[in-house]
Amino acid sequence: MPATGPGFLTAYAFGGTLPAASSLNTLPGITVPNHVTTPVGSGKVNVLNSWGGSNHVITDLLGYFTNP
Repeated sequence: MPATGPGFLTAYAFGGTLPAASSLNTLPGITVPNHVTTPVGSGKVNVLNSWGGSNHVITDLLGYFTNP
């Protein structure tokens, strides 16, 4: 379901600090794809919805980085 209002989503690490930049801008009635690289905290990610009304968000793990 596309967003019901204009706004933005921000993905960031669980327990982390909310970044000052959005990950995805939303518009009413439009499905918007995007690709975001974000840290993970305790195996979790937060997704903040600025106000854009109801949103369905699908997340997928594409890959990961390790420390050498």
